Formats: sequence, structure tokens, C-alpha cells
Amino acid sequence: MAIVKIIKFFFSKAFWVSIGVYIVLLFIGIWCLLIYLDAVTLHAQTIKVPDLRSYHETELENLLKVEKLDYEIMDSVFVQNQQGGIVIEQTPDSGAFVKKGRKIYVTISAYDAPKVTIPNLQYDDKRNVIAQLQSIGLRIGNILYVPAACTDCLERIEINGVPLEPGNRLDQGTTVDLVFGGGQSNQFIPMPSLIGLTLEDVREKLLQAGLLIGSAVPDEEFSGEDSLKARVFKQVPDFNNDAVLFLGSTVQVFLTTDSNKIPIIPIDRLETILPE
Repeated sequence: MAIVKIIKFFFSKAFWVSIGVYIVLLFIGIWCLLIYLDAVTLHAQTIKVPDLRSYHETELENLLKVEKLDYEIMDSVFVQNQQGGIVIEQTPDSGAFVKKGRKIYVTISAYDAPKVTIPNLQYDDKRNVIAQLQSIGLRIGNILYVPAACTDCLERIEINGVPLEPGNRLDQGTTVDLVFGGGQSNQFIPMPSLIGLTLEDVREKLLQAGLLIGSAVPDEEFSGEDSLKARVFKQVPDFNNDAVLFLGSTVQVFLTTDSNKIPIIPIDRLETILPE
């Protein structure tokens, strides 16, 4: 009898009215939920992230307030010759679309250079000394030679003639001078060919040879961009197979952006002038 009553209830008007009411209430509930989520998540309401790079951190609040965005400084990184507090990276990147109130995470340039410690490199060879000092962020200035029992071994590190001791701390990016032993007798080295090299390549080649760049003379006024492309068309002393210089001597170079001024190197001299 109970089963018969249940079957009859399923086919009754009251049952189907109840089902209809439940379905209507369900749709109303889903509709209200979608309206709520749309309001909370700001569906279809996005803002294009502006490019914050090169702005100072003090400018960010007013800049992002207009866009209804927020920001947070995540890190600072030392950048040589860069004013402190300048945005150098951001996440999300510029051009991305985000919701109102989204926080933009930025990395700024550090206000102070990090400190590095002078390692004990006394009597190490020149190549190792230069590599280690450059690896910790120091710049190499002049390379000088003094009479010593060893050749190309480090005697001392200096700044403006003042010797530094191992353990001294310097700002990263500081330029230091290196004093190497020049041996017990006068030492001569072959004059390298610098023709066709950029100024940066000249510095590196002379540095490795134990020579100094005396001056770099342009043949005309260069823009900043052109100066990077300029190449040596003349050097003093001139290069030849018999030319030799004292260690630490200076070399003068003349630069041009006109490729027609650069001499063609004879094939029989290539073996002598090619870098190692």
C-alpha cells in the first residue's frame, strides 16, 4: 500500500508543483550568485597596466591612483650610474590587463652600492687578478709595473696611489689601479696591431698586453651611438713586426666611422696580429 501511495504522489499535481517551485528557486539562486560574482570579480572590467619603468618610486602612488591600481616594492638592485629608487622591472608587465585594485610588484634601483671585499690576490698572475676583481664588480683602471722578482704578479691594488689591503671594503663599481711586478730586468713586449678595432676592444687588448691607452682621438665629432661603432684607423706607435714597448707604456689611437679610412691589413701580417 505504501508503494502505491508513493507512485500516486509522483503523478499528483502537488508533486509537480513542488518540483516547479524548486526549479524556479534554483534558477533564481544561480542568477543571484552570478550577479554577486560579477560584482565582486569585476567581470569584463579590466585596466591596462601602465609602463612604470624609469619612474621614481615617489611618483608611483599618484600615477597608479588614476588607474585605480596599487603597487608594492619587492626588491632593489644596484645599477651602475643609475639614480636610486627608479623602477627597473615590474610584474605584471606593461600592457597586461588586470582588475581594478590589482597590486603591481616593482623592482627599483638601489640607493646605495653594495659593498665588496678586496680578496688577497698578492703575487697572483695578472689574468687571474683581473678576472677575480671584475667578477666581484670592481672596475680596472690603470695597470702599472714596478721592478720585482716576479713578472706579471700582483704587487698591490691602489686607488689614486693609496694601497688597499685585503679585507678592505669598497662600493661595487669602484675603479682600482693594479701594480704588477715587471721582473728584475727591463722587459719589452711586441707592439700589437689595433687597426680596425673598436675602442672597447682596444682597451681589452692593451689591458691583456700590459699596455695603457694614452688617448683616443676621433677624426670628427661623434654622437653617442656612433662612438660605439667607431674603429681605429691609426695608432701611435705604429704596428710593425719589430716594434716593441716597455711594459706599462701608453698607446694613442685615432678613431673613425668611415670604413674607407681603415687600412687593409696585408695577409702576410695576419698571423702576427690575430688575437690569441
